[in-house]
Order: sequence, then structure tokens, then C-alpha cells
Amino acid sequence: MQRAVATALLVLMMCAGAVAAAPRGAVPPVLRIAVGTPLEPALAWGAANGPHGASSAEVRVAPGDPEAILVTISPDGDGTYRAGWSVLALDGHPIAGTASFVVGSAYPVAHAVTPRGADGIGPLGVLARLLVLCGVLGTMGMALTRRWVLGVAWHSGGIWAPGENDAAGVMERTARVAAGPVRVWWRTWWALAVTWGVGLVLGLIAQVSSLGISGGQVGTLLRDTRWGMAWMVLAVLLVIAGVAATVARRGELAMAPSTARAVLMSAPGALAAVVLAWSGHAGTGTDATLGTALDALHGWATAAWLGGLVMLAVLAVPIIRRLDDHDAVHLGASVIVRFSAMAVAAVVVLVVTGVYRSLAELPSLSALWTTSYGVVLLVKLGVFAGMLALAAWNRFSLHPRMERAALGLGGDATGAMSALRVSVRAEIVLAVAVLVTVAVLVSIPPPV
Repeated sequence: MQRAVATALLVLMMCAGAVAAAPRGAVPPVLRIAVGTPLEPALAWGAANGPHGASSAEVRVAPGDPEAILVTISPDGDGTYRAGWSVLALDGHPIAGTASFVVGSAYPVAHAVTPRGADGIGPLGVLARLLVLCGVLGTMGMALTRRWVLGVAWHSGGIWAPGENDAAGVMERTARVAAGPVRVWWRTWWALAVTWGVGLVLGLIAQVSSLGISGGQVGTLLRDTRWGMAWMVLAVLLVIAGVAATVARRGELAMAPSTARAVLMSAPGALAAVVLAWSGHAGTGTDATLGTALDALHGWATAAWLGGLVMLAVLAVPIIRRLDDHDAVHLGASVIVRFSAMAVAAVVVLVVTGVYRSLAELPSLSALWTTSYGVVLLVKLGVFAGMLALAAWNRFSLHPRMERAALGLGGDATGAMSALRVSVRAEIVLAVAVLVTVAVLVSIPPPV
């Protein structure tokens, strides 16, 4: 009977540092720790110290209950027992904690057990996530929008891209105008690809450090956990993206690549967005399939918007500035209308998927301002609202100004182009701020 009572008390001990009292002489064989989130069975470490020097280092995820761990206790008489543990959540979050319980008399007291790992991924992990997000979404979005925003606008504005017209004069003029910005575009794309790679390296360092592992356990992390499998797939996709870019760059003349080249270069980023969704909060919840799909859509919409802004800044706007006034106004107006249409579609997807994910992660409305996860989400929504305001101004104010100038109906074309450059830069700053909040959100376990 005493053993049953003691075990019941220990099952109720859910949080780090909790202390429970057990009847005299009743030392349970196992301490059950309820963590509250699905755990990786392959990586769990813990230890327990008895009041008289007995110790145990056996820990495992509870069979049939992936949200709890079992720490073996070595019977060591009356006194205070202490335990510590480090585990990896299914969504990649390191979790560490301590607990203690008393059997009979409160004395003697066992030595404290320091968890081997840290509770959370820390600032380095947040930075790594941010770099990976920038690289994945940026490379994907730049390739897509170059083809279906600038490429289409180039043709519809009567400015032909190389390969579409064999006239030597047209090709020479186009190469002269676009060659420099295209080189900058390629350098920016490769810079984002390198950012992706640096993020992966820092992410691995942060995860190993947070878990307190080394040697062969690093192989276990990469081979036997969801986070590790996602990391390896992302690394392979980065290599594929680099090969695809090398192939696509070969033989390109100056302006918009073909549809096949655009798809080839954007596919690795699109798949990487799915992998990120699968390995995060969305892929480990009760609605994992739907959550992963919607989170991937959220990432693709973000890529179209963010990548489009980068493309505008490094390619479209510089080309427009090199054209004569007539062509500049026509191309600028065409670019704005196509980017605005794409941005509207992206906003619809972002709002729908974002609302669903917020409802899925937040247990109540009050969690928006009472939890760290909710507060960061509110900050993200505020920055996103700023981006929406700029996008609306582009669509309903800047575009009509450029359209009037293009039709010869008056208007300050030079002022409109200057406003476009300022707007693009401001939106890029806000977009990076949104990605920062996303990286922080990913590092914070959702409230329960």
C-alpha cells in the first residue's frame, strides 16, 4: 500500500524542482516525469542520486506515452532524492529539468543533479533558424519572381529579353541594360544559399551544445531523430540548389531565364519549406498532416513576397533606372501591377494559414498576452500589418501614379520611381523583422 501511495505522488510531480513526500521507507523504482510534449526516444539522458550516495543513470521515454520519461531510482533509504534529465522534443526543442522527492525523514539530502543539456535552443539556435529561413525562402522566391514578375513585365512592356528575339540590336541593348543587375542578382542568390548553409552549421552546433552530447551521440542525433533527418535533407537540398543554379546559369544571356530554369532553381527551396514545416511545431501536433501542409503553404507565400522584394531591389529597380524615361515608366508600372497581384495572393494565403496555425497552437485568446509565445506572435502580427500597409500604398497610390505617367497623362515619373525604391527597401526591412519573429517563435514551445 505504501509503495502504491508513493508512486501516485510521484506521477503527480510534473514540473522541475517539484518536491513530493513519500511514506517512510517507500522508495519507488521509477520516477515518472510528464513533459507535456512528444519526445524523441533516441535521445534521453538522466540521473538520480539517493540521500546516502546511491545513484542511477538510466532514463527512457515511457512506453506507450511519448510525452513522459522514466528515470530509474536506486533505493537508498530515507531522505531526499534528486533527479535531473535532458531530452529532445519531437519538434527539435531540447528540454532539461530537475525534480526531487522525500522518503520518510527529510535528512540526509542527496547531491543535486545538473542536467547535461539546456532547456531550449538559445540565441545561437534562433540565429541559425533565421539564417536557414532567409536562405530557403529567399532563393526560392528570387527565382520564381524573376521569371513570373520581371520576366513577364519585360515582355509585356515591349522590352524583349535575349533569346526571344534574334535581332542583334535588341540583344545588344538588352545585354547592356540588364547584364550588370543580373550579375548582382546572381551574387545575391548565392549569398542567400551560403546563408542557408551557415544556418545549418550553426543549427547543428547549437543543438549539440543544448543537448550536451558529443561523439557517437551526434550521429544518433542526425540519424535517429526527426530534427536530424530534417537537417540532413536540408543539407542535401542545398547541394541540389547549388547544382541547379550552376546548370541554370550556364548559357544564360542577360535577362529572365526560362520557365524550366526558374522551376529548377526554386524546387529545392520549395521542398525545404516542406521539410521545415514537417520538423517543427506544425508537423508534431495532433493535426500533423494538415498542419505541415498549411505551414508549407505559409512558407511558400512568404517566399513569393520576400523573394520578390529582394528581386525588385537587386534586379528590377536597377534595370528600370538604366532605361530611358519612356521604357522605365512602362516597365515599372508593369512590374508593380504583377508584383502587387502576387502579393495580394500571398497575403490571402498568409492570413488563412496564419490564423489556423495560431488557433491550433494557442489554447486560449488570453495566451496571446500572457505567454511568451503569444507576445512574440503579436509582435509578428504588428510587423506584418506594417508590410500590408506598404503593399496597399504600392497598389493603390504608387501604381496609379506610374500608370498615369506611362500613358502620358501627367505625373512625376521620376518621383514615382524614387518612391518605389524607398518602398521596396522598407518592405525588405519589415520582411526580415517578420522572419526574426518566426525564428523566435520556432524556438519557443507553444503554450499548453
